[in-house]
Amino acid sequence: MKITNLGWLILVCTVLGVNTKTYAAPSDATLTLVDCFVPKIKSKAKCGTLDVAEDRSKPMSETNKVVLNIVLLPKFKEESKEYPLMFLAGGPGQAATELAPAIDRFLSDTRQQHDILFIDQRGTGKSNPLSCDDDLIDALALDDSAISIQKDVEKCLKEMPPRHLPSYNTYDSIKDFEAVREALGFDKVHLLGGSYGTRAGFAYLKLFPQSIETAILDSNAPMELVIGMFGKTSERAFDMLLADCSTNEKCQTAFPNLKQDYLSLVAQLDKGPIKHKTFHPATGKPVEAILSKNKVTEAMRSTLYDLGSRQMLPYMINRAANGDLRFLTAFIGRTVDSERSAGGMYPGLTMNILCNEDIPRGKTEAFDADADNYFNGKLGHSNFTDVCQYWPKWPAPVDFAEPVTADVPVLLFSGSYDPVTPPAYGEMALKNLPNAKHVEIKNGAHVASIRQCTSLISAFISVGKFDDLDYSCADKSVPMMFFTDMNQLH
Repeated sequence: MKITNLGWLILVCTVLGVNTKTYAAPSDATLTLVDCFVPKIKSKAKCGTLDVAEDRSKPMSETNKVVLNIVLLPKFKEESKEYPLMFLAGGPGQAATELAPAIDRFLSDTRQQHDILFIDQRGTGKSNPLSCDDDLIDALALDDSAISIQKDVEKCLKEMPPRHLPSYNTYDSIKDFEAVREALGFDKVHLLGGSYGTRAGFAYLKLFPQSIETAILDSNAPMELVIGMFGKTSERAFDMLLADCSTNEKCQTAFPNLKQDYLSLVAQLDKGPIKHKTFHPATGKPVEAILSKNKVTEAMRSTLYDLGSRQMLPYMINRAANGDLRFLTAFIGRTVDSERSAGGMYPGLTMNILCNEDIPRGKTEAFDADADNYFNGKLGHSNFTDVCQYWPKWPAPVDFAEPVTADVPVLLFSGSYDPVTPPAYGEMALKNLPNAKHVEIKNGAHVASIRQCTSLISAFISVGKFDDLDYSCADKSVPMMFFTDMNQLH
């Protein structure tokens, strides 16, 4: 769910009404996968495609088709009869197959017994991508105060191939995944989803619970949650950073007034962008960095997604507040987009889903409450709502926000430090699930389970119940270290 605004998204990059008659693939349809190699994965994989109707209210044709891109990483123990694990990517807007190398690395133990299945969600990867980033930009030199969001949206829509946008939604994506499961001949699958992948997982549990053996969902976005309000959650995560710095002797000594440093920097940015002549950290060429409030707060918010990256934030804030912008500009400009990075967002799908499934459900008082924070104010949601004013509209299903009540074993994870999906959202999902357990990873942030609790994930998939499992990974202590100067961590 690491997503940004389109005026920002094109720059920096995170269905009811369908006829009830559908033209699905026949139940005996098969899908043949062929041997292939995936970059950054040493072992052989299986690859293939499956054609599905784009608009399911009409027969599939050459002009009404999505070619789903599929990668399967075969289990190492060929004799295993265990169900496969289907990975559900985040975003909305990430392509699952692009994340296969990371998932393969983290879940090597799980792969001993289980195939791992990756399907590019429609609108991402090689499944009819909704991409509008043809004109790649340098975020550091961009003057985002001069952006016309309406013109950027129009440009994005013009750049995309002709698509039936109402068909690029969560429910139709789940119907795609179910079609792949049937075509591959799997009786059931285990689900693993993180961030928006949990929203996809909840939707799968709602639509096809009989097809799911177990579900592991980390950093939860239950159906009833409105995705896109990240002001109060960011402030909460930043407050936790301040508390940790205050109890770390070196950090507290180096930055005794860290919150005031941050407020001072924000006050400067409220007056207008700060311009800074420097050398670009990626190219080495001279550049005038334009540091707006949006850029700076988004950059700092991004560090909160992981405890490893947030350890640099106190130093970055203190130096910038005191006029030394080198570290901040280096962080914002650390890459120059010469091509779309693997695992990045497909912004057309991001906004198509958020602007129709989530933002319209938000109440004015909820947006006002979200803006009542000192960390990024209304930018915690206006990066989305500003775009949604101009994005094409279509109606989400009337039952979309109804909670999931399926009696499938569901293991929910949350990271205590998560800046976008705090543990309260895991509790929100738990209260309606009759066969679920919520585990809070005390020293984790966003989607921490695949780094800190892989043994627990494998064990739960194997037994499908919660008793007698080892949950100690969730309580594992992690040193709270911080950069206090350019030479060392404390």
